[in-house]
Amino acid sequence: MIEIDSDLLEQTIYNLCIQANTAYDEKLYNLILQKYENAITQDEKIKYTNILNNIKIAFESQRPLCQDTGQVVIFVKIGRSVFIKNKCINDAINSAVEKAYTQNFYRKSVVTNAIFDRTNTQTNTPALIYTDITDGNDISVDLTVKGAGSENCSAVKMFKPTDTKEDIFKFIQETIQAAGEKSCPPMVLGIGIGGTLEYAAILSKKAFFHQQTNAEDALVSDLKNYLIKYESNILDIKVFTSSTHIACLPVAVTINCHCSRHASAIITSQGVQYQNKNYEHKNIENLCCNYKEISTDNIEAIKALKAGENILLTGEIYTARDAAHKKFKEYFDKHRILPIDIKNKIIFYAGPCPAAADEVVGPVGPTTSFRMDKYCALMHSNGLLASIGKGERSSEAIETIKRYNGKYFTAQGGIACVLAKCVHSSDIVAFEELGTEAVRKLYVEKLPVKVII
Repeated sequence: MIEIDSDLLEQTIYNLCIQANTAYDEKLYNLILQKYENAITQDEKIKYTNILNNIKIAFESQRPLCQDTGQVVIFVKIGRSVFIKNKCINDAINSAVEKAYTQNFYRKSVVTNAIFDRTNTQTNTPALIYTDITDGNDISVDLTVKGAGSENCSAVKMFKPTDTKEDIFKFIQETIQAAGEKSCPPMVLGIGIGGTLEYAAILSKKAFFHQQTNAEDALVSDLKNYLIKYESNILDIKVFTSSTHIACLPVAVTINCHCSRHASAIITSQGVQYQNKNYEHKNIENLCCNYKEISTDNIEAIKALKAGENILLTGEIYTARDAAHKKFKEYFDKHRILPIDIKNKIIFYAGPCPAAADEVVGPVGPTTSFRMDKYCALMHSNGLLASIGKGERSSEAIETIKRYNGKYFTAQGGIACVLAKCVHSSDIVAFEELGTEAVRKLYVEKLPVKVII
């Protein structure tokens, strides 16, 4: 029997939370570097320049790669010869996650109940914990940080056992198509095949840590060939297959953004062995040569912008996302005005990380815009000039924006450290109780966005 103190497990989980949020996987880094070097258009070059610089800033500053520091998902394999003394395993893990997210100014994104009480727990707990008992005398921990933008694009489907490989590939292709820019591509796919409905989804997350078999490697190769026209939107694919019922063929696709944040460690009686992510990051020169500088006060210039233009915004903008928009509507329904004047203003669909001591704002980036589409008419009828987010809008939202001569801009997802450097002041102006979803007035300088509408 090997005794391991729960304090050691807790410290390991704490360190893995930091590593997953701030240190980029070396294999994925080299794949991004290849895309940068092979980029043909100026827009592609700028996109990968931003990603590479964000990776470098996050690692050197130990700040999160993305403002959505996600829900923590942990797979723990405990050797049957191991006894964990003191705290129970779940208590130790949740204590570590709470400390990591509080002490390091990470965004807390977990609510108490999915439907009955969407109050933020303010601790980013409970974590999602999956445990297995195995042979051996150590503890293996795989930890991933799952942001909602890509998680909301993930999917599962129950196929018939007689369905073909091509049927499965078509489902994966349709999932990628539906994800579009909402998943901050290039995306990393985890595909789980087997088990039952819920187990296929678990396999799809375990796939990011799984050592593939030769047969699984061949399946990935075939899938990449099938998805060749989506190559620019895919960074990597991982597959994990398993047994299943004779009448079942469940397939789950977990989509990760290009960050695909994960970290691993093995705990033994001698100490902890962490996955090494300490490698050289290249210096990449910033590129914004085809961007037009625009002041947020220059209303006519903003209204004259055309779809496809790249611009650098300077001036005051506001942040507001799901919960704030819901409160806007509740306030308007009661008072027939909004709590802040949004006439000729720009709203950034964003919820930043808490600011550390030396920061104006923590890492910040766009959230998925279509979730705010049902509030589009309310906001634009009250004078909203433009919004900034990521991904496509519904046909109804597009019609509303055009009807009010408004604008929709997108900001690049997955470069939260880069975008935070554009923010020079930040003040909460409404709904402080919402935490990360409070309405903030930001002063930004040269915030890079693209005109979509």
